[in-house]
Amino acid sequence: MTVAQHIRYKAERIAAFITAQRKALKEDRPLLVSMQGPQGCGKSTLAAELVNVLGDQGIKCAVASMDDFYLTHAGLKAVAAAHPNNAMLQGRGPPGTHDLPLLADVLRSLRARPPSRCNPLFLPTFDKSLHGGEGDRGPLVPLKDKLDVFVLEGWSLGYGPLPEAEARKRWSRGATASTHDFEAIQTLNKNLAEVEVRIGGFFDAHVCVTPLDFAFVYEWRTEQEHRMKEKNGGRGMSDEQVRKFVDRYMPTYEVFGDVRPQRETLTVTFNKEREIVDPKSGEEGHSRL
Repeated sequence: MTVAQHIRYKAERIAAFITAQRKALKEDRPLLVSMQGPQGCGKSTLAAELVNVLGDQGIKCAVASMDDFYLTHAGLKAVAAAHPNNAMLQGRGPPGTHDLPLLADVLRSLRARPPSRCNPLFLPTFDKSLHGGEGDRGPLVPLKDKLDVFVLEGWSLGYGPLPEAEARKRWSRGATASTHDFEAIQTLNKNLAEVEVRIGGFFDAHVCVTPLDFAFVYEWRTEQEHRMKEKNGGRGMSDEQVRKFVDRYMPTYEVFGDVRPQRETLTVTFNKEREIVDPKSGEEGHSRL
């Protein structure tokens, strides 16, 4: 199986779940799907192929990223200043660095009225190259087509809060999480709760792409950086910088990585080669609801 065929196969597995959820939808509006997957797992490529697979079935799908709903540069600086001892919030990425009111408005609009060429829905973009790589809002882009499915993808989307005692237990045994004060984990817990309260109710279904071992993320993200540097003349992070970059996200995976939202959910588990596997047996070709 070629790389393209393998991506297609994975997209078809997810598309089957989405089409079943769409058929069960009783309202005349797009099916709204949240999609979670860690850095380097191929989430963006998979989401793009999902659009193609559904399109071949006559289902119009659009995909957006949580990354485009980051706070403005000034907003991100304000979050960092308000949490000077929380290393996870010293830049964009974790829950607490997104513009949830803006995202809620977009999701509410998608449920209430279909976009059209005469009445487009404008989505934000985020330019990560601005302010020396700290990033800021980019231009708005119009969504003009009436949709059958809308997918929002994000690396922590769908994770939810935990009782304090459970969060503390997981924090204490997390290799990376335990290097942070528990107060930082509690802030993360609160921010995840706010994300789910603000936007969780807009979604009809959820897709979770999860690795057998979150340690794979370090290798996946390093491979991703190497491919980018091969194409751009070597501009990008060193391997050590990639490791430090992933370290900011790892506490979320260690503490909340097996939490699922309270909506219909498909969990697709990847091995190190990003193949779908049965998380119990390790054999290829199984995903679970």
